[in-house]
Amino acid sequence: MIKIVVVSGKGGVGKTTVACNLARAFSSLGKRVGLLDLDITGPNVVRAMDITLPMGIDVSAVKYIPVEQDGVKVVSMANILPRGQALLLRGYDSDESTLTRSSIIKEFVFRVDWGDGLDILLADLPPGTGDEVISAIEYLAPDGAVVVTIPHSMAYEDYLRIIHLLDLYKIRVLKTVVNLAYFDAPCPHPKCKVKTHRYYIFNDGQFDYYNKYEVPIIPEVASTHKIDLKDLAEEILRKVSGA
Repeated sequence: MIKIVVVSGKGGVGKTTVACNLARAFSSLGKRVGLLDLDITGPNVVRAMDITLPMGIDVSAVKYIPVEQDGVKVVSMANILPRGQALLLRGYDSDESTLTRSSIIKEFVFRVDWGDGLDILLADLPPGTGDEVISAIEYLAPDGAVVVTIPHSMAYEDYLRIIHLLDLYKIRVLKTVVNLAYFDAPCPHPKCKVKTHRYYIFNDGQFDYYNKYEVPIIPEVASTHKIDLKDLAEEILRKVSGA
């Protein structure tokens, strides 16, 4: 089983959107895919995957039963809690009997019944480099990471921090996705010869600071709910298989 974490140094950059659509893309390639929502107090995978059914729990075996959507088996805290309910938990406690975000991550990593098994396990991690991210990486021992960011100098600082964490754990960066880069819109002037214009949201279309760091770049991801990341999925499969 290939294990991939989807991470970001900053929140609100589209990490969950990328994780969910990448999972859909792997499934479209015929892979058995699992998706772990490990952002315990801010779970959004259920909404991004259009899931309405609750997750099952096998009490006798103490196992979580994923909900399947679009060919992807999903486990998320949002499938347990009522919508809008806050989960007030600390990140970590040395007392293992204390419920924390890290202890729930451990449960999700080791106590899910994936049925007939998986070819690929994707994990949507919370942003930053805190307790949950460290716990998830140590429990999962991922084969690689997809990093999501935006083309802004402030986001770049956080990008470098998450890259540093991945370096410390010797986790390969499979791809960097630069999201919210630009949008194309019809020209409002009827006499304009150019039918559409490209608008760079952060007034920086060159991604100069990301290009200084030698990692692959996807220059844009559409802002729609569902996006086609099949090419990215195929490239990642080639990388992790050594092709």
